[in-house]
Amino acid sequence: MGIQLKFNTLELDDTNNITISRIQVKDSKSIATYPIPTQDGAIAEEATLGAKTITIEGDIAGTSHDNLRTNLDTLRAGLAGLHKLTTDTERYINAQFKDFSYSYEHLGIMAKWSASFVAHYPFWLAETTDPDTRVPVSGVGYVLNNAGNALARVKITITAPGGDIVDNIKIENTSTNRSLQYRGTVEEYTDLEIDNRYDTDDFEVLNDGVDDFANFEGDFITLQPGDNTIVYTGTANAIVQIDWRDTYY
Repeated sequence: MGIQLKFNTLELDDTNNITISRIQVKDSKSIATYPIPTQDGAIAEEATLGAKTITIEGDIAGTSHDNLRTNLDTLRAGLAGLHKLTTDTERYINAQFKDFSYSYEHLGIMAKWSASFVAHYPFWLAETTDPDTRVPVSGVGYVLNNAGNALARVKITITAPGGDIVDNIKIENTSTNRSLQYRGTVEEYTDLEIDNRYDTDDFEVLNDGVDDFANFEGDFITLQPGDNTIVYTGTANAIVQIDWRDTYY
């Protein structure tokens, strides 16, 4: 078990004289406090989790100063951009390269380096997805389980049955008191996709692949840790698929 580092095509191992000595993960919260008139102490607001910072440190060697400089250039270029970091082969996080520093050691043929990355979505996600596909009974709840310890984003796909048109759709997560409604129509055998940033960083409402935010109202659904009761209300025989990844702090 451990952390696997994948930086596009760059591999950190003894074949390119790059080693890792330390990995630090730092969470941050912005907490606002307000003084209490005529009393000691203050009131602190409940804080939300900010970006997660991941710092990686290691050593890099070269057969000469020029070779070390070339290896440093390769390392810097390989670290740039957005990367997927995985832990224990079971969870991953997407992190953007922020900065890089190094210092020469041992007569210029070895250097210590440090790189930091920022995960703007500060949660670890399960490598394995958890799709649930069923034909739910309108108005009857069913249970989905998020095995993580943080709210999980979801993508909801509703497929209209043959011979019918799905309209005035409602989906609720009664465990979180959140619900959404779609007041457009979905032609037979086509999909309505409501994506709470499951696939991308953007909210999406797509009817047969075409943007249709105009007919959407309410909340983008999430799953709380543990069991969640989902209620679909709409046309009978519609296929409802909900995709998520167990999500962790």
